[in-house]
Amino acid sequence: MTATAPDSWSDSDRKAIREQLNRIVNSGPFLHSRRRQRFLEYVVTEALAGRGDRLKGYNIGLEVFDRPETFDPVVDPLVRTEAARLRDKVREYYDTDGRDDPVRIELPKGSYTPHIELRQVSSLGSGPDRAVPMKQLGMLAAAGLLIIAAGLWGLQGWNTGPSLPDMPSVAVLPFDNIGHDPKWQRLADGMTEDIIADLSHSKDLIAIARNSTEVYKGKPIDIRQVGRDLGVKYVLEGSIQSMGERIRVTAQLIETDSGRQVWSERYDRPDEDLFTVQNDVTERIAATLGGWQGAVAEAERRLLRRKPPANLSAFDAYLLGIEAKHKVTKESLNEAEGLFRKAIELDPQLARAYVGLVHVYSYLIEFSLAPSVEEALSKQMEAAQKAVTLDPNDGKAHFALGEAYAFHGKPKQALAEFDRAETLAPFDADVLINIAWVISYFGEAARSVRLAEQALKLNPHYPDWYNQGLSTVFFFGEQYERSVKYRLLVKEPHALDYAFLAMAHAYLGRTADAETAAANVAKLDPGWSAERYLIETGGAAEKEAELFVNGARMTGLSDCVPADKLKDMPNLIRVKSCDRQRARMSG
Repeated sequence: MTATAPDSWSDSDRKAIREQLNRIVNSGPFLHSRRRQRFLEYVVTEALAGRGDRLKGYNIGLEVFDRPETFDPVVDPLVRTEAARLRDKVREYYDTDGRDDPVRIELPKGSYTPHIELRQVSSLGSGPDRAVPMKQLGMLAAAGLLIIAAGLWGLQGWNTGPSLPDMPSVAVLPFDNIGHDPKWQRLADGMTEDIIADLSHSKDLIAIARNSTEVYKGKPIDIRQVGRDLGVKYVLEGSIQSMGERIRVTAQLIETDSGRQVWSERYDRPDEDLFTVQNDVTERIAATLGGWQGAVAEAERRLLRRKPPANLSAFDAYLLGIEAKHKVTKESLNEAEGLFRKAIELDPQLARAYVGLVHVYSYLIEFSLAPSVEEALSKQMEAAQKAVTLDPNDGKAHFALGEAYAFHGKPKQALAEFDRAETLAPFDADVLINIAWVISYFGEAARSVRLAEQALKLNPHYPDWYNQGLSTVFFFGEQYERSVKYRLLVKEPHALDYAFLAMAHAYLGRTADAETAAANVAKLDPGWSAERYLIETGGAAEKEAELFVNGARMTGLSDCVPADKLKDMPNLIRVKSCDRQRARMSG
């Protein structure tokens, strides 16, 4: 295969590319999604016309997805979301029907300009056949084995980590079109396919490929039999029903062994923009099922609590560790560390257990619970680097490494890892709120608020720990009312929670409320200091650091570390106004 520039394509090359485009959009992975067909057709047609360098999120939003001229691709992730799905489907096509096609079309990550390669084929009689290099033969053989293996398992993706039976598996059955109006069938098919595509990105569960579930379409279904046929623990089934000018989508998750419903939801939407309905509902369903405290993980934990400790698998221990760390007490964090260590002992390749350790050490440092900050920082970085080494394609692992860089005062490296995490996990609300939480300290207020609001959209019934992140995001975004709102929802507040609450009240001019919250800080952590907190957690951009320290001054909380105490700090990321204050005092 040879990649060529558009200006070097001959008429026969262009004809071959158009024929290839037609093959792809009429293949199985694209057949049920007209919008995906339009997306690929548009970018390839623009590239053929020599306008590939002009393909931007804004133009695609207007031309492919019929967005209004007010569309802002920075605020609305629609095009990025659909590009991720498009890449998956193109890859699926070339892994199956398109293995031997003469033209390869791809959409590289970070770009909307297609990468097109033309196979070099010698004409009969025109000379000796071109030999395929041994390295290429080896790669093709390896790819063939992977395809065969994936076919045998019937999996949507290839997951690293523990053996497959240890992980929860989900089959998404074709959504029913109640009323059988052909108008809604494409929406039902597209919604089924998009949910599978979104779940396939998860490292915490296995999503069965659509070709394995399509056989159940339109047939009476025995959930227990589906579980036995496909070897899955859970089945997601749903329906679409038109109700005048509105459309109702229902979904339910069922445990196959017992037939018990473990989660259900109903979504009522106006039918004016079916694409928006499909995009919004599928993202919400995928986000609700996945995640650290999603419906599947919670159902698994209910089963695990009945297991004797000696019978726990590595993934079992990991799930219980997640539950413990989100209680965020000194005792629960110690318990979580032990569970993650047990998971690693049982399966040294389980990258997610190392991610869990990173978060444990972050909480211990952030809430002043670590016996030694320096030791916790060292363990945090070690675990983060191991997670990415074990699974470089996991968004949560890259977030963990970014978080470790942030705590070590390396914002540039942290932001690069967060960018990678968002690319790998664009529908994971847990990843998005965590990125928003950390970058709020980095002078990235607009992006931070956007990601936080996207996480709320994806996971409106979010777990309690989101409230701390949301309050922090809105504090540094100077939206103090919202910061107070979410901080008051924290069920077991620490000194840091009361400090943020006091400062937000102070900026709103509520002196009495600020004083009450500040008194709780002194009660829970008498030695708490704004600058000390920033130093121990890696610092902040100048504006955010001054906003934080000034807020402490306004409430009467300790703002700066005394000069004689600086030598005890793990690093020397100091606040400028505090340096000036220390200079005045020493002079």
